[in-house]
Amino acid sequence: MSTITTHPGTGLPLEPAATARVRDSVDDLLSDLRSGGWRPTPLEVRVAELLLVSAAGDGLLTSRRVRGALWEGAVTMVQDNGGRFARTLAGLVPVLDDPQLTAPGIPEAAGELVAAVAAAGR
Repeated sequence: MSTITTHPGTGLPLEPAATARVRDSVDDLLSDLRSGGWRPTPLEVRVAELLLVSAAGDGLLTSRRVRGALWEGAVTMVQDNGGRFARTLAGLVPVLDDPQLTAPGIPEAAGELVAAVAAAGR
């Protein structure tokens, strides 16, 4: 199990470190995408599109769907573009697998990131 952490000064309950890492990774990547500091490769855009299609019915990113998308990207996605998108998705898997790690807002923020990455290819 991961160590426990909290967001300083927020008064929020303790949060597992894995959850905090995913939250920070999603927020950082989305911020860099929006500011132009990071641009997805065509493969990353394609994987994001696949995730959007797989979640179209219920709007949820699940660990199974993320695993499938990572499999589609294979080794190239981990190496290209610094592997940031792949690492962020991989970090989501254990958090989405364990209800105790899935903090409010993380699946929604991850969904927003995936939609933004997919839209960057248009």
